[in-house]
Amino acid sequence: MKKITIKLLFLFLIITACNTKKETPLSTCKIEVHTSGVGTGEISIAPYQRVQSMEEYNKFTIKDSLKNNVSIIEIDTTQALRRVTLRHNNKTYSTQLFTGVGTYKLIIENDSLIVEGTPKHNEFLKISNALGIAKMERLKYKKDPTEAETNFINNYANKLIETIKKHPENVALAQTAYAQFWSADATTLDKVINSFDVSLLNNYFLEPLVERRKNLDLVKVGQPAPNFTLKSIENKDISLSDYKGKHLLIDFWAYWCGPCIKGFPELKEIRKSYSEEKLAILSISTDKNYDKWVEAVKQHKLPWPQVIDDANLPVDVGSKYAVVAIPHLILVSPEGKIIYKHQYTDNLTDELAKILN
Repeated sequence: MKKITIKLLFLFLIITACNTKKETPLSTCKIEVHTSGVGTGEISIAPYQRVQSMEEYNKFTIKDSLKNNVSIIEIDTTQALRRVTLRHNNKTYSTQLFTGVGTYKLIIENDSLIVEGTPKHNEFLKISNALGIAKMERLKYKKDPTEAETNFINNYANKLIETIKKHPENVALAQTAYAQFWSADATTLDKVINSFDVSLLNNYFLEPLVERRKNLDLVKVGQPAPNFTLKSIENKDISLSDYKGKHLLIDFWAYWCGPCIKGFPELKEIRKSYSEEKLAILSISTDKNYDKWVEAVKQHKLPWPQVIDDANLPVDVGSKYAVVAIPHLILVSPEGKIIYKHQYTDNLTDELAKILN
């Protein structure tokens, strides 16, 4: 009897082992859109990547159609904040997800959007609500904020840094910091970078801030101007070293930049005021659309050398020179040192006259 019992137990264990499936850990980012009833629509997921043109924005935007009842969209598992827009039955719904591995449910019910996120998404939601990230987005470009709103805007940067200190390994805060501090000065960048855990400094969003902080020291007034070689509109190589022995005014610009174009008449007058031996001018386009750049140079009849910052270079020249806004003009001495950086409050013609005359 014992032998029969042992055999039956052994057989039961074999059958149980065969019927037990190993649970495969989820390794995808899945977005489920639940809609009640019939209807058509579309989901659009804006890029988290740093894009520099509408062409790039469209390239990285994820779009898919919505089907009746449930639509499932799988995307990459990058941890990033992404703006998600749903259009269904002629109505638009928008939310922000902190994506990563996991399943997110977006439920359209009674003309409202209900979001069920992952634990990491929910954690950041609490941080975001306490910090007021959505409020800051609304107020960022408001023309006439109230006194209370102005105080909130003025205190937001310090509040963000204090929040980072409490959550130094939070990837979503790294992305938030990039959006807030990408054009900050060296002192502020030091505070931001030092608030994060060192393990995050190579993060996609923090790395540009670390690089910019380093470059700010390299392009201070009095420092040697970083060398570069770029292609001209005639497809010739032009290097900074070609201008050794003369003053060189470098103008960073783009075809779509209104203030850049507005400054061209003054640059043309400056060109007439000094000989080529006294002062050379070089325009560096930050455009990613080559054809638009060529068209703009011809349209505005710019009579000095034109080059374009090559997106295929390991480090673009604009980053080397810590350019975050255009127009960006600097004056390099005959010895190759940066001796002047144009400020928007300066009169460029007068400042150059003080130096060159």
